[in-house]
Amino acid sequence: MRHQKIAVSILLALSLAACKGGGSSTDDTQDSAAVNSAPVIESVSLSPDLALTADAIVATVTASDADGDTLTYSYAWTVIGQPAGSDSDTLPADLSSKGQSVSVTVTVDDGTESVSMESSPLIIANTLPVLEEVRIGPAGATTRDDLKCNVPVEPTDADGDFLTGSIIWQQNGVEVSPLGADRQYPGDTVLASQTEGDDVWACQVTISDGEAEVSQSAEVTLPPSKEVLIIWDVADTGTPGLVQALEDAGLTVTLSDTNENSFDGSNPSLAAFDSVIHLNGTTYTGTMPESGQQALVDFVNAGGGYLHTEWLAYQASSLTTLAPILALSRDSGHEGVDLVYTVTGAHPVVANVPNTFTTNGYCGGNLGVATNGATALATVPEFGDAVAVNEVGDGRIVGFAHAANYQNDGLDPSEYCMADPNLLQLMVDGVYWTLE
Repeated sequence: MRHQKIAVSILLALSLAACKGGGSSTDDTQDSAAVNSAPVIESVSLSPDLALTADAIVATVTASDADGDTLTYSYAWTVIGQPAGSDSDTLPADLSSKGQSVSVTVTVDDGTESVSMESSPLIIANTLPVLEEVRIGPAGATTRDDLKCNVPVEPTDADGDFLTGSIIWQQNGVEVSPLGADRQYPGDTVLASQTEGDDVWACQVTISDGEAEVSQSAEVTLPPSKEVLIIWDVADTGTPGLVQALEDAGLTVTLSDTNENSFDGSNPSLAAFDSVIHLNGTTYTGTMPESGQQALVDFVNAGGGYLHTEWLAYQASSLTTLAPILALSRDSGHEGVDLVYTVTGAHPVVANVPNTFTTNGYCGGNLGVATNGATALATVPEFGDAVAVNEVGDGRIVGFAHAANYQNDGLDPSEYCMADPNLLQLMVDGVYWTLE
């Protein structure tokens, strides 16, 4: 019995020794060859959220790896479903355009395994047109100027869309329709006849690409209208034509309280005026009071403008106080003969009339000669000087050979001197020259 127990003990010991001494277990094999964990992509996004034609598109990837392996990224871009770009996280701007769908597939690799994810598509949005600046011209505009709404730099569109434009004008905050080119872009114009002194004019230009539009505005405040007094010979025959021409040119016009033979310097006072037009035609047989003459001389010396018609040249010898500020003296009379005016020199007063033009004889009945150092700007070669200018003191003077409203009676209104467009233009330009 004892011998059997010993044998069992020996066998058990040998068995245990064999287990410890040689070979390896299954657990040992798994420990020496660890299993790889694939990368994980949490998100792929594209920016900017509102992408335009001029924008590069950037892919942003959030990925991780449980094993801590170094990750590499590759990118496969598509634009409207077609491959585009290179293996980069950025798609250049010139590879996509308005309305196109852009997406990217990103592949992440840990050296052993790779995984991929596609972004949501990004649609390239419309780019607004570019309208840099709007200006109202001309610079330093007055009531004599047409106003134009200018766009110095042509509008552009990054998408290459066809652009259309419109213009809205406002006068003192109220929308108006210009007489030039109604709400057309480019070239919309407000005529000078629509403007008044102290007006605030604004124009708004709107440019559209068919989907969206942009607007820019400009504003200008016109200077106050210049005040012109007409000391008249006749107030209700030809003179209204002169008044209309001056007002159409942006001037504010007042008629004297009396005709020129009764003007004494206070009816009205000259203090409120910038320039005076002295019409002497039907009144040539009378004489302006000494006080009226002196008021006009003082007005000119202080910087006022003075325009006179021909019969004053005839009266120069009796109007001794006024005579030094007359630009013409009478030389001869040619009543009833059509007169051909010829411009003899460049000057603002004659800049807007033809080099030669004809008036009826009643308008130029008594031509003269430039006097007191005045310069002739136009002549009737057979007879004498027709327009002359001078500067006295701080003021400016323009003399005209036409005879204002002389012998209007019996004439058709179209024959009045104050209906002749060239004579009216000379007087308007003469006033403005005295105001410079």
